[in-house]
Amino acid sequence: MFIKRPNFQMLNTWTNEEKLTHLAYSSRFLIVFLQYTANRIIPDHDAKVFTYPEPHNKTACDKVVDHVLGGFLRWDAQYFMHIAKYGYTYENTLAFFPLYPLFVGFSGKLLSQIVGEVHLDSILLIFFITLNIYIFKESTLTLYKLTEILFNKKVAYDSAVLFCFSPASIFFVAPYTECLFSYLTFWSILNCLQMYRKYSKPNNEFGIKDFMCILPVALSTITRSNGILNIGFLTYTFISVYKKKLKLQQQKLCLHSINTLKYGFVMLMAILDCLIPFIAFQYYCLLKFCQDFPTELPEEILHHAAKNKFILPGTFTLNDQKWCSSWLPLAYSYVQDHYWNVGFLRYYEFKQWPNFLLAFPILFILTYSSIKHLYVNLVLRKYYSIFIMENPTKIKKHKVRYSDGDLYQPKLMVFYVHTLFLSLFCTFFINIQVSTRLLCSGSPVVYWICSKHLHLFKFPSKSDSSIDLLLRIYFIGYFVAGILLFCNFLPWT
Repeated sequence: MFIKRPNFQMLNTWTNEEKLTHLAYSSRFLIVFLQYTANRIIPDHDAKVFTYPEPHNKTACDKVVDHVLGGFLRWDAQYFMHIAKYGYTYENTLAFFPLYPLFVGFSGKLLSQIVGEVHLDSILLIFFITLNIYIFKESTLTLYKLTEILFNKKVAYDSAVLFCFSPASIFFVAPYTECLFSYLTFWSILNCLQMYRKYSKPNNEFGIKDFMCILPVALSTITRSNGILNIGFLTYTFISVYKKKLKLQQQKLCLHSINTLKYGFVMLMAILDCLIPFIAFQYYCLLKFCQDFPTELPEEILHHAAKNKFILPGTFTLNDQKWCSSWLPLAYSYVQDHYWNVGFLRYYEFKQWPNFLLAFPILFILTYSSIKHLYVNLVLRKYYSIFIMENPTKIKKHKVRYSDGDLYQPKLMVFYVHTLFLSLFCTFFINIQVSTRLLCSGSPVVYWICSKHLHLFKFPSKSDSSIDLLLRIYFIGYFVAGILLFCNFLPWT
């Protein structure tokens, strides 16, 4: 029997998009394999955290699914599984936004009517993972496209390769929102870049069809709480386009006023449209937990609530839910504060030092690089202009040429400011161990920075810089360690 050798000549003819598609899928299956191996070898830790009510009478198919993929159902994945199966039945589940789990829950329940002899839980877990694998491929290609616009093909390709082996890789396959959120964020940025390219020209005006560009921004606001920040990219683009048009068009003052009002109205409508999903979910939470009404819940939900003292919907008068009467009743803020003790410097306890060490690499890379970007442009180049999405030709009457691979191009300022804000917020306000997955899914900047310092397609040698070696250790170490720890309920959330 002859084994056909791989056609390497054919591989060399693939486009970058085809190579990245192959790499995205291959890296996902590697994660599935490592998860399975680690889950079989390492015993699960009793983390004493939230677990949803699982069925007891599992079929043979359910046991196979649990045996192969059970390592992905850890930590917050338990919440997403619960919401997908039962909806928002406990107050503490309100910290998890609805787009991802409710879509999977709706799709899984449709599939369960077709597939027999398998519990809904198994169908949901398979659907969660399959959907994440597909969305990850789309995220990789979207990151490549937006980076190519801002840099060049090499930086774009290297950044996408690093994304495939992100330090937070396990969260891009497990039932978490990181994969969907990264796709919506990259898609939002890509839309903004394309919108600027098109509408910064003198004769192109916004039309109704152009409002589709707000779709990923709006969806991101009901995927994760920091999706609200993506509205900033859209607002920045509108203002940048208008600023560019003012330079290109010589108009009378009255026409400038009319155009300002028109663009202001369009921008305001876009922002409000993006906020509607977020506001609707907060209003749903208010109706669900801030009034009394009779509910019919499954017996296992009621038993689980009684056992763990969870707050059920429609029981407002029985509980001291102060957030319901606050001037801005945001369920998310209350749940983060009440159940996870999230707040300014609250996580600064000596016992948390291992979590600070885990988060240090990503926080240092992004904080240092963001501050350096601002220093280079504001102090050294003395370039103070904002709302630009292309590099200036002159700074202080001196011509400046920017390389398309320059990390400190002025046009990148909005991305560094966004990243710096996220990094500082992670440092001072949230449970610090979340920083790695939040920043790796919420910003492309970390992949841009590392792609410039890491020689991806060269075997390590003595001549490599210390930065190159440290980045290799960081990406490979966190890729593997994250899988080993997460799938056994060890500290990696």
